[in-house]
Amino acid sequence: MKMLVRTGALPACAIVAAVLSIIPAAAQTNHGKQIWGSVQVVAPIADDWFVSGEIQPRFSSDNAATAPITIIPPVLSWRKSESLILSAGYLYAFIDGARLPNDLNENRFFQQASYRVGAIGRVGIRAQTRFEQRLRSTGTQWNARIAQQLLIATPLTKKESGGPVGVMSVELYLNLNHTDWGARRGYDDLWTFAGVQLPITSSAALELGYLNQRQRAVDGRRNMNHAAVVGVSFQLARRIRPPAVVPTVGPGLQPKVRNHEPVVSK
Repeated sequence: MKMLVRTGALPACAIVAAVLSIIPAAAQTNHGKQIWGSVQVVAPIADDWFVSGEIQPRFSSDNAATAPITIIPPVLSWRKSESLILSAGYLYAFIDGARLPNDLNENRFFQQASYRVGAIGRVGIRAQTRFEQRLRSTGTQWNARIAQQLLIATPLTKKESGGPVGVMSVELYLNLNHTDWGARRGYDDLWTFAGVQLPITSSAALELGYLNQRQRAVDGRRNMNHAAVVGVSFQLARRIRPPAVVPTVGPGLQPKVRNHEPVVSK
């Protein structure tokens, strides 16, 4: 078996391990239950340019702090190659929770690089690095945040494309500065996801899975959300070759289309 491992995966793993080691174990944890939905549409507009949009409704137990609705208007992306896609966009989120202010919302701009890291046999390794600028309605100061995702995926059958794909990802959020609305420099959030992508048609896919969201402790209390994830994605303009990496701020949603091999490194 030919094996290809690139060293780019090691920094992301080291970051996650370092953060987990410094999270205080003594903090009390509030466990919330959620259902995260997602509908994503990807529309190529030229050979190497495409737009994607996403809406993410979330349903929560009373004690869960979450964003009941997140709207991501069209994100513009440029494909340098199948190993690197650069994107920029905007996100709006209405945020709700029993211990949060009323009418809380967030405006967020982001720039993102989605790239292939390597492969081990039939297991593909991808990553996303996102730089975010955030402002919440309860303050006036902008927060800068880095989100680093590492994703592995592998076909669950002998088919290299067109069949179900197993996906696991971890995404670490680090704040770069303090703000007057509550952001604090350092660790902010950690998402861990495991699920499966199922093709519906040649241009649509369903994603099902479990997501654990571990938020930073505030006043000795941490929120941890346990979410069932249900997402669907659609690929438009089938005459144009679809991207192998699709920008997302969700767990790992990507469209699955004919002759599209998301897990095989070339």
